[in-house]
Amino acid sequence: MDITFDENGNYYIAEAGGHTYGTKPPRAPEARILKVAPNKKPEVFFDQVVPMTEIKEEDSSEDMEEGLIPPVTGVTFYKGNLYVSHRSRYSVYNLETGEFETIINGLPSWGEFLNAKPIFKDDKMYWFLSTQGNSGVIEAHWVRVIDQFNKPEAREIPGEDVTLTGQNFWVPTSKVKLTEADSIRTGAYSALGDTTTAGQVVPGEKIANGAFFVSNLDGSDIKRIAWGLRSSFGYRFSPDGRLITTMNSANPMPPRGLMFDWEPIYEVVQDEWYGWPDFYSGLPITNERFGVKKEERKFVLTPETHKKLLKGKDRPRQPLAKLSSHSATQGMVFGRGNMNIPETNILVAEFGTIVPVFKGEKFHPNRPPGVPPESEAPEDVKYNWPGFKVQQVNLSTGKATDFIYNKSGLPASADQGGGLERPIQLEWDKEGNLYIVDFGVVEFDDTGMNAHPFTGVIWKVSKK
Repeated sequence: MDITFDENGNYYIAEAGGHTYGTKPPRAPEARILKVAPNKKPEVFFDQVVPMTEIKEEDSSEDMEEGLIPPVTGVTFYKGNLYVSHRSRYSVYNLETGEFETIINGLPSWGEFLNAKPIFKDDKMYWFLSTQGNSGVIEAHWVRVIDQFNKPEAREIPGEDVTLTGQNFWVPTSKVKLTEADSIRTGAYSALGDTTTAGQVVPGEKIANGAFFVSNLDGSDIKRIAWGLRSSFGYRFSPDGRLITTMNSANPMPPRGLMFDWEPIYEVVQDEWYGWPDFYSGLPITNERFGVKKEERKFVLTPETHKKLLKGKDRPRQPLAKLSSHSATQGMVFGRGNMNIPETNILVAEFGTIVPVFKGEKFHPNRPPGVPPESEAPEDVKYNWPGFKVQQVNLSTGKATDFIYNKSGLPASADQGGGLERPIQLEWDKEGNLYIVDFGVVEFDDTGMNAHPFTGVIWKVSKK
């Protein structure tokens, strides 16, 4: 999932562990941190994991024992410590004393999207807490995660008081232990099975989903920067000090799915609301671009709430760039001159589509009902395996160009040709080499998303 380097030339690899989606075989390797010393083989550095039985028994990670809660999503070296992001927690490993301590705990992160890697500036820690689901209401994949962890009360948390329109949705719930029903009616910002009414107010909280935060290095004095974002694994400070983030697009997951959302790149600005769960890539969910079924694309927040959160603006802050629909942008870094990449440009790891129809007719000949053929999709949309590569993005123009990719345009597993599979994170070492963390093989079928263990790769890219 991630890689970082200390001042002595050692590097540390965060392995996610199981319990993110499904895995094949059913049990994935446990979450852990590996250490690789110069000219040495990888060794297990830290692998203390909270038992799954305890995770299921306790309502909050604050009540669980010390250790990793899978998946691990990031690791960052800073001033003698490894800072580790994992489900609902941020923890610190002191490289001098060997002490492991959780410094931020109990985050609302029991969905399919998670809290992401910490980054640092001026002795402050910056971090992102993703939304737990796709578009404000629990969906089928999130139901499976809730079922696996036994967290039936999980729901999205808004950053300010929001008033609901009373939209409720039939959430698919087949093949889970939580209920025998095939679907359960559920509202936005609500736990599974809780319906909402027009005019209902959901109280906001400081620790909200879809938000950026800054804290002291010990996890104290947490302040929120902005919210109304969706899911990000990649954010860095630009040379001129701006916080820039990738954003993973919304997916066509029932019951409130979107088609053809872009993968936006944003500047994160203090006290902004970026529009989620009613705006995507700067556009309202009601925009014709996103739709297959109009009834699934109504606002869940009232116009008065939009006006309040937008502070009088007609729309949220717009993206700096919009990358290909459903290419699944993840980690990012700013450029380095030794690779002929301007320092104001970014490199973006594109995990690659998980939406089967985007694999084209050869690999997925049967389109779901209501999904148009490529010829009738928006002009910029192609069903040609978007993602599975590293792109360079000019933030001034918004233009993206391929930087590292397979000649076939396919992931290695699709054509057995070798090369990149699903890039998820990027990092530079002090010599200016680029490291690509490749998650490995992930399939999407009738049982959901399934990751294949032992298929991940670390790629090192050097200039000749």
